[in-house]
Amino acid sequence: GSSDCNARLFSRARAMPELPEVERARRLIHDHAVGHVITGVHRPTPLDDKVFVNVPEGAFERALLHKTLRESHRHGKQLWWTLADDDTKGGIKKEESGEDAPSTSSANIPMFHLGMTGAFVARGVEGLQYYNSKASGMGDWPPRFTKLVVTFANGAELAYVDPRRFGKIKLVPELKDVIGGLGPDPYHDMPNAEDFVKLFAKRSIAIKSALMDQKLIAGIGNWMADEILYRARVHPECRSNELSVTQFAAIREQVEYVVRVACEANSDHDLFPNDWLFHVRWGKTEGAKVNGDAIKFIEVGGRTTAYVPKLQLKTDGGPPAIAASTKTSPTKKRQAAAANLTSEQPTSVGRRKAPVKASTQTPRARLPRAAAIAAASALAR
Repeated sequence: GSSDCNARLFSRARAMPELPEVERARRLIHDHAVGHVITGVHRPTPLDDKVFVNVPEGAFERALLHKTLRESHRHGKQLWWTLADDDTKGGIKKEESGEDAPSTSSANIPMFHLGMTGAFVARGVEGLQYYNSKASGMGDWPPRFTKLVVTFANGAELAYVDPRRFGKIKLVPELKDVIGGLGPDPYHDMPNAEDFVKLFAKRSIAIKSALMDQKLIAGIGNWMADEILYRARVHPECRSNELSVTQFAAIREQVEYVVRVACEANSDHDLFPNDWLFHVRWGKTEGAKVNGDAIKFIEVGGRTTAYVPKLQLKTDGGPPAIAASTKTSPTKKRQAAAANLTSEQPTSVGRRKAPVKASTQTPRARLPRAAAIAAASALAR
């Protein structure tokens, strides 16, 4: 109906860049510019020193101009380029001429964080819409709110636009300065079940806040955290260290699912499944429902949060995962008991045992110890 259509239009206008949106930007850059020489770098004046962090006039231009864009990379919400010196020789690439390709320079790595409304657009290509500003390469060029334009030898032009100016562009000397403090990326390197629990089980904060902590797992933002917890049937305010192994398994499954589906859709929100909370979570709409169930809006960790009280209950999901992971199994207890008993017979590591001297004790006196060792061996088995 019209209300569903309006909700979808509003969702497209409100979505902010999270892992899938940044992955879309990376693909756009890859498809249009990777492998080509940068022939122009333009930053509109006056330079926006809120977006460009510690990048003096001329520095960004010198770092990029006449370099080949070797690859566009992403980890979580961070995007960066690897560059190399112009590897053409008379219009022929060095690889094709039989010479060694140049090594990628890491002296000045251009790094981009899209913030709340940042986006890359390519000239002549439609773009995504954030809030009430649509980043598009189809109209006037460069688009409104452009902070950077990069042109390439193949004729491609890329612009970075950011209406609200919360994005960041930097030059960093080392890759660790970009991603060194980030957790694993769930699209490229999803932790296994055991490692996933280890990331979160000791955190005494709301699970939604934990999912959005980029040091634990990189790329999940507000709308993704709500979607994941809705589908996992976990209340967003439940403390991370109180969740059960079963609940963590459900959350991990939905992290993997939401990330994969959103990236497969290339972050085209119209292609997200119809039953997703995403389509109706925006704007704190009175009486909003998802799949017939009422949505409630609260704040968790200072962020507006949409959840479904009917399905996401603050009920006991079983023993906390942290307790389960530290509990000693009966087998380990038996092995420990055996080790304690047998350790009473000291041996020298790396040396031959000393000859056993004839005992002056009677067999009766030795029986309790022999029995204990036999019992210990039986327990170990």
